Amino acid sequence: MGVLYSRLLEAIIGGGAIVAVDPLVVKTRLDLILERVTSLRRIEAFTEDQFLADKDMQSIAERNLQVIGQAIIDICTHLVAHNHWGAPKSYSEVLRVVANHKIIDSTLAERLIDFVKLRNVLVHLYLEIDPKIVYESTIAIIADGKSFVDAILKLI
Repeated sequence: MGVLYSRLLEAIIGGGAIVAVDPLVVKTRLDLILERVTSLRRIEAFTEDQFLADKDMQSIAERNLQVIGQAIIDICTHLVAHNHWGAPKSYSEVLRVVANHKIIDSTLAERLIDFVKLRNVLVHLYLEIDPKIVYESTIAIIADGKSFVDAILKLI
């Protein structure tokens, strides 16, 4: 399956708009998001103080958040490129374009924009990571990651 397969699918959302997507590209990343969200679920049992005292758990959370963030970016940039929805200049703009096309709702898009900004900090400004924000983001992405996956699954 080295050849890129594309197919047009009728989306349930957005009034039946036609959305081009490569199911293999998208499904692989959705599976990764679900796998990483499952890994983060054990952090729900931690209080914030327990999490802040456990450097190993912080590292686990940081890496999983980074991977989830990148997978979300990859899926959304794939949708934008495959459907010729313009050339967004930032990851935030990519998420807004996807929301404007009714793939995800705008409220979820705004939360994911904040999440993707955290991903950028984890990757590029790792000396400035605030463990409290990592904890809060971990708890939030468990629900938001699932909501994102559910919305994208409607396309494939």
